[in-house]
Amino acid sequence: MNTKPKIPKQIKNALFGLANWISQGWKAMSPGLRYALVYFVCVIVVAGLVFWQYSPAKTLLFDPGTKGESPEGPDLPPEEQEETGSEEAPYISLAAFETRQETLALPVQGTVLLNWGEVFSSGYHRISEGVHFSGTRGDAVYAAFAGQVTAVIEPGEYQAGEVWINHGDFETRYINVEFIEVQEGDIVGTNQKIGELAAKIRGGHAEDYLIFEVRNAQGEPVDPLAYMCLDQ
Repeated sequence: MNTKPKIPKQIKNALFGLANWISQGWKAMSPGLRYALVYFVCVIVVAGLVFWQYSPAKTLLFDPGTKGESPEGPDLPPEEQEETGSEEAPYISLAAFETRQETLALPVQGTVLLNWGEVFSSGYHRISEGVHFSGTRGDAVYAAFAGQVTAVIEPGEYQAGEVWINHGDFETRYINVEFIEVQEGDIVGTNQKIGELAAKIRGGHAEDYLIFEVRNAQGEPVDPLAYMCLDQ
């Protein structure tokens, strides 16, 4: 004999019976006892929510202090928190270079191919706004002075790679760089490697070269050799 159809009916009858028992018991209670029972249930629910919220387990309903930040981040000691991001870019004036108190280092180990302001027959620079230093592709390119990287332009098919470094009231630019090792916002030191010399840009030079520019506080190009220890 198949008893399966009777099981759902038995469950249904049991639920109805339970509901009737609860209803009759509720009606039989005095108003004060009903109030006390409702109050007790509310207290249990609120206590459960508070425990869930502030329990050590990672089961918070909400955390208004994080605003979406991951709670798994490392907690740095106070001294490390103060030091993080506290590094500042050095400030130096061009006047210090004009009086030879400071000098710019060579950005690449090479010789001068073209001076600032001379004509350069290229679609990139008709009149050179920097000095062209000779080199071989793969040579290290160095920061000529300590400062903060303000721009990085990755090389492309028709774009020479560039790095711009701010030094205070002047800026140095390194044009025709690849495999750039710094990014915008980095603090670099004098003679720190920032990338490698790329293959030559189209022009009259027979060898690879770096264009090195110096720009004053107004963004105007000035002669880099005036601030370097080189025989001119």
